[in-house]
Amino acid sequence: MINDVMETMTAGQDRYFVWDYNEKSDILNIHRRGKKVEGSAELSDFSFDFDKNSNIVGIELVYASEFLNHVGVQKEHLAELKSAEITVSKRADYAIVWIKLSIPGKNENTIVEKKLPIPVPVVA
Repeated sequence: MINDVMETMTAGQDRYFVWDYNEKSDILNIHRRGKKVEGSAELSDFSFDFDKNSNIVGIELVYASEFLNHVGVQKEHLAELKSAEITVSKRADYAIVWIKLSIPGKNENTIVEKKLPIPVPVVA
């Protein structure tokens, strides 16, 4: 059972972010490296993680391939994810969370970057 889960897991990290994707459960996680999570909030198929200053430091996306399909990201792409990051742009009563994914292109030397915004209401 553990081997089945590990065989379908893609994980990585860079200087600022850690990410993992489980092909079997279709869940994508992206988190800022070294940031402690103090709380979480769910919004539909998303779960946002916050630090002690209420900054968004992570995101979990359930049914990731279904959500990302409309921007051309398939389950196979997520299984070969090269990098992932989030950027948060705060406004007065909402925030926009940008997800940036680097996936393999049509040939093995090409990396395609996909960026998509997710509006998030801010509750004080």
